[in-house]
Amino acid sequence: MKNDINNKDRLIFRILIDSLMVGALAGLFSVLYRFVIMKMDSYRAILYKEFNLRSLLILIVLGAVISFVIYTLLKWAPLSGGSGIPQIRGEILGKFRMEEIPTLISKILGGGLGNLMGFSLGREGPSIQMGGAAAKSLGKILNRPPDELKYMITAGAAAGLAAAFNAPMAGCIFALEELHKSYSKFVLLPALIASITANYISFVIMGEETSFSFFVTESLPMKLIWVAILIGIMTGIVGGAYNYLITKFQDLFKKINSKIVKYALLMGVTILVGYMFFEGTGGGHGLLEHMARERFAVKYILAILLVKLFYTSFCYGSGVQGGIFLPVLVIGGSCGALVFAFLDKSFELDAFYINFIILGMSGILASVVRSPILSIILVSEMTSTFEHLIALSIVVVVSYYVAEALRVAPIYDTLFERQLKDKNLLSPKERELGDYSVFEYTITDDFKNMGKDLRDIKFPKHLIIMSIERDGIEFVPTADDLILLGDKVTVLISAEDALDIDEFFRGE
Repeated sequence: MKNDINNKDRLIFRILIDSLMVGALAGLFSVLYRFVIMKMDSYRAILYKEFNLRSLLILIVLGAVISFVIYTLLKWAPLSGGSGIPQIRGEILGKFRMEEIPTLISKILGGGLGNLMGFSLGREGPSIQMGGAAAKSLGKILNRPPDELKYMITAGAAAGLAAAFNAPMAGCIFALEELHKSYSKFVLLPALIASITANYISFVIMGEETSFSFFVTESLPMKLIWVAILIGIMTGIVGGAYNYLITKFQDLFKKINSKIVKYALLMGVTILVGYMFFEGTGGGHGLLEHMARERFAVKYILAILLVKLFYTSFCYGSGVQGGIFLPVLVIGGSCGALVFAFLDKSFELDAFYINFIILGMSGILASVVRSPILSIILVSEMTSTFEHLIALSIVVVVSYYVAEALRVAPIYDTLFERQLKDKNLLSPKERELGDYSVFEYTITDDFKNMGKDLRDIKFPKHLIIMSIERDGIEFVPTADDLILLGDKVTVLISAEDALDIDEFFRGE
């Protein structure tokens, strides 16, 4: 371990080699899950095709069986519930210890069966967690030390997102902006290589195409840039409401002590939505494609928006396996289509209809996840659209600040904090001695000890500052050295202290 820490070049090289294997493995699991979801989509359409007593009875029996399977899987693999993104962050920070094989099986089987019933949940979160779980399993087989294992998990998670949406750059940005929330070469390079590898696997197996078939053909003129501001305001408000609803539905399901009542409620609402508004079931990929091809009536767009808003947060609040990215994109696309419907007749915006949908998708991601760069890059890669980055950036910035003004926390931060309060999810090995990891932080304006020498800084936990990189020069600091803006500080910390140190360096 000490030899690896002292020889950072060797460490980086080995991680990069491992990242190729991680990317391939994560790509295969992501493609497998995408294939399962596609099949479940077609089978679900058959289940809800006719409304009669026979079909209803079949759905009730099927719902009971699937409820039992999902309950058993979540009891077997408690960290497999939800999207899996907060769990991966907790794993990196040493707070959780997911069992890889149970998690992989639970995500694929539970997520697939949930999609068959019609849960409004996406594939990206499970793909991210499966990528991280596969990477962890590989790291154990290769007998990698704890610090390298965590970089492999990060790379696997990034690769899972890249393969799920054919968006390798977004996978890389996700690792930096959402999982580690800081720049580090230990994160950037492995995540980039794993994401590109996973995307290659996806292209080979599923075909070389973007996640969505629609794209911008004409950029929004600068004289219409106010449209981006309107969409940003709307998606900021809707995204804030969405984050609020998820926590409220989580609270609702926690109050239900009986598992039978809990799953009966979940399946009952699902069957009701399936028969009354089938378009609201599933992740919503096909619905978003349909929305891009046809112009829906205002009432229908509003119905999609409201059903997806409430039903997705309801499904996620239950704790079953599934992500929120794809349903959130449908909500964002609906916001864009709704703004278009109100403005089109007055301003003749017909040529820019797709722009509205794509702008809405980016805006909603920015308000819900609060990762602005990820929101721009992910939607741009999914739609193969890079011609209107100015409009996208304006939407994302406005939506971000509207959500901040509403004082609603980013959804994954909220979910992570809630999971930390669940003693059943915390790692029983969290306080083992000897489990140390290397983290790298870039000092920003948020750091409250700027300009102080190391001797005077009161760190919340014990750590070892291995090196400081300043203006391209790396050195081993002494107690008299200062920490300045832009410094890249590499620290060695115990797993049990990782969260406190992470919040300290990020100024929280």
